[in-house]
Amino acid sequence: CIQVDQERAIEELTEIAFDKGLPDNTAVSPTLHTEYRGLLGSLNWLQSRTQFQIAYRFSRCASAAAAPTIGDVKALNKLVRSVRASPVKLIFWPLKGQTRLVGYPDAAYRNNSDNSSQRGQCVFLAEARGSNPSAKGTLVDYESQKIRRTTLSTTVAELYSFMKCFGTCQFVRGVWMDLSGQAAEIHMRTDAYNVVTTAFTT
Repeated sequence: CIQVDQERAIEELTEIAFDKGLPDNTAVSPTLHTEYRGLLGSLNWLQSRTQFQIAYRFSRCASAAAAPTIGDVKALNKLVRSVRASPVKLIFWPLKGQTRLVGYPDAAYRNNSDNSSQRGQCVFLAEARGSNPSAKGTLVDYESQKIRRTTLSTTVAELYSFMKCFGTCQFVRGVWMDLSGQAAEIHMRTDAYNVVTTAFTT
């Protein structure tokens, strides 16, 4: 397999120094704001390339980038400690035969502290189905993003996440076709029962 890590970049991460006696709802100074955005950029490089485990928490810290508070700085520093303590590696396995793309979308309705909804997705390049139900696969795309459109229910949030994941799979399918000459099938997996039943009856 091919292993990808960013250990050197992770070692260079440093927490933001600040007065820990300040209340969490205190607005940061311009200097601290600059440091916050700089550290956020470093974490963005990591979470968008290999550190998939921090995608959600990074998204929440990024949502506060316009006007962060001391509480947001503490959350960002905690994220740095988490990455340094438990870094992960991406592993790309040698896949045999015809491949397929498997998309896993998910969403949560108004789960964030600002009552916004969040969506996430993982896309795997996997071997075809066979006698073994646990086919080998490789993570090729992932993200966690705040839903910026109006979502009136869990079903709407799940459907929006499903559509975004399917669109990503379509894009990856085109790229993979150019690289390998294979027309990979797209298989979607969702835990949203209403989305599944609606698809069956449409």
